[in-house]
Amino acid sequence: MKFQGNLLIGRPVEKVWEFLWNIEKLSRCIPGCESVKTIKEREKYELKVKDSVGPITVHFDMLAAVKKLEPLRRIEIAMEGKDFKAGGVRQTMTLALTPKGNDTEIDFETDVNVFGRLGTLGYSFVKKKAETVIKEFGEKVKGAIEGNE
Repeated sequence: MKFQGNLLIGRPVEKVWEFLWNIEKLSRCIPGCESVKTIKEREKYELKVKDSVGPITVHFDMLAAVKKLEPLRRIEIAMEGKDFKAGGVRQTMTLALTPKGNDTEIDFETDVNVFGRLGTLGYSFVKKKAETVIKEFGEKVKGAIEGNE
C-alpha cells in the first residue's frame, strides 16, 4: 500500500531537521511506540510498538535503518517489524524537506506491506488503519515542532 502527502510546519527547515534527529522526541509522535533504542546514530534504531488493528493487538519489535540521508533535505528509511502471533510489517518511507520562507514543507511517501494474520484482515481494513496512524503521526510531529521554541 502506497501513501503520500505533505505537511506544512511553521518552523525553519533547520529546526524541523533537528527535531527529526531527536529520536526521543520523534518516538513520542509514533502511535503506540513504547520505546526506542539507538543502535548506531543516524543509521539504525530498534523500536517497540504496540497497537491494535481491528481485533488483533500487535507488539512489534521493529528495526529502522536509514538508507539515504541528504542533510536538511531528504531521509529514506526502511523499517521491518514482527509480532510472532500477528505477523509483520515492512515499510519504506521517504521524507523530503523544502523551505517555504520561515516554514518547512515535508513531503512524504511510504509503502507499507503487511503479512501473516494482519495480511488476512483485508486491504481496505489495513489501509484505513495505516491512514489513521500516518495522520496521527503527522499531527503529533507538527504539534511537537511548532510547540518547541
